[in-house]
Amino acid sequence: MSPAEKCPRTVALSALVDDELVEPARVALDAHVAGCAICASVLAEFRQLRTSFAALPDVAPGVDFASLVERRIAAAADLPKPKLRAERWRWWQVAPAALGGALSLSVGTYLGSALVLGSQVMAQPEALQMAAFTANPPGALCPALQACNPTRR
Repeated sequence: MSPAEKCPRTVALSALVDDELVEPARVALDAHVAGCAICASVLAEFRQLRTSFAALPDVAPGVDFASLVERRIAAAADLPKPKLRAERWRWWQVAPAALGGALSLSVGTYLGSALVLGSQVMAQPEALQMAAFTANPPGALCPALQACNPTRR
């Protein structure tokens, strides 16, 4: 019983009834039970149960269960094991996976080639890349091509 607990657990009371506690724990538990009405009633119930169980007659079965179980285990070991047949895949079971794999490879190839071809934008001269920062805002209307492109490029 720890000092933080008010009452001991019922396991400790059951151990007291079964004489399984060492001397210091038994003395402390006896002192607690002498002052606690709840624990005293639980201990009295445990002692009454112990005497009731002791009064029951010993029953000896007329059958040796160990030999029966051993015979059944031996009989089960002699049974032939069922052969596991290798499961064959049918075409309709593989078709969705094959179609999905082919589709994902095609999409991956397309996106990969778009990335490689799109890298040519970076190879343009710096002047063309900086054309987004001109004085004309995007969407501006130009009366003539020369008016919007003063450098004539």
